[in-house]
Amino acid sequence: MNTLQRYIFRRIAVITLASFVAVLGVVWVTQVLSRIDFATGSGQSIFAFLKLVAVLTPQLASLVLPIAVVIGIVQIFSTMNADSELAVMSASGVSRGMIARPVLLVAGIASLFVLVSNHYIEPLANRALRDLLVSARTDLLTSLVREGAFTKLDKDLTVYVDRRLPGNALSGIMVSDRRDETLGLIYYAQSGAVGTIDGKEVMVMTNGQIHRENLEDGTLSIIRFNSYAMSLSQFASTGVWGDYAPHERDTADLINPDPNDKTFQNMPGWVRGELHRRMTEWLYPILFAYVALVVAGQTQSHRQARFNTFFLALGGALIYRWGAYAIYSANRANGDLWWLFYALPIGATLVGIVMYHLGITITVPDPLIRAWETVADRIRQMRVRAARAKTA
Repeated sequence: MNTLQRYIFRRIAVITLASFVAVLGVVWVTQVLSRIDFATGSGQSIFAFLKLVAVLTPQLASLVLPIAVVIGIVQIFSTMNADSELAVMSASGVSRGMIARPVLLVAGIASLFVLVSNHYIEPLANRALRDLLVSARTDLLTSLVREGAFTKLDKDLTVYVDRRLPGNALSGIMVSDRRDETLGLIYYAQSGAVGTIDGKEVMVMTNGQIHRENLEDGTLSIIRFNSYAMSLSQFASTGVWGDYAPHERDTADLINPDPNDKTFQNMPGWVRGELHRRMTEWLYPILFAYVALVVAGQTQSHRQARFNTFFLALGGALIYRWGAYAIYSANRANGDLWWLFYALPIGATLVGIVMYHLGITITVPDPLIRAWETVADRIRQMRVRAARAKTA
């Protein structure tokens, strides 16, 4: 890179990193507040709570980093446009490709991080999160479930124990699980115990019944058992019982799943969708970089730049991100739509490349800008009048 490109790269990298830390901090705090019941409701130690927050961070980082790339690029090019640096570079014959290279280098570094995180870091962190939640549920059953009281472990998941006996033994057990919208389950057992079998936390119930209610047609079936082992891993997630969900599995398992795996048999679209999501997620920092280049990487009037850049760039990035989520949800029901994972980022990136190199930019129409400024002026005038009235 030449001196100009190093100058642009350094400024964008610094602002992107600062934006990444700031936005990640905000999202991290919201996740901490939403998970505060993990410590207060399940009696976990502060160390376990901090571990929970730590394993949530990789997924949040991959989500926030592409948005930070947009913020960094738009902020720097808006400043350069306001200082007439873009106009000077354009008049000096600096090509758009030369300006784009340091931007794409920043986006490439972000893409590399997302790629590594999606395939290696996030699955490991998601499994650790699952195991931590299972452990918390197990601790709750063995230590915090009160005798003769209904204990709510999760939404639509309630446990009742008549008596707690020595050695993690339980007497008079009832478990109500209505988390599935189509199936209601009620377990009754005279006795049971919580322990570990083959490395898995389970609750073994003896002399009981399982009441299965089909919530769609109201039919009820009753299954009697002498001994029944319930995996406590289902208490950590409502989606897949007893096994790791697709987002918690290694990429190799998604590429070559076990044909006898219950998750693959019941939800093959989810498994394939998760694989294709990981294969394409790294494209979004590059896509967002071109969104920012099209919106803010070319010379504009000060009024256009002031009104347009952040509104349009962040709006475009969020629309693409929502589109990616919609594709992921659609593939859980229909795995044949896997090609949309590739069509959206690749197609949108190609459109961005053509628009930027042809000098096509997206701006808000001047009448809308003038209307916005008129409203803003009237609001300022009203504030001035109110301030004068108070001092009079």
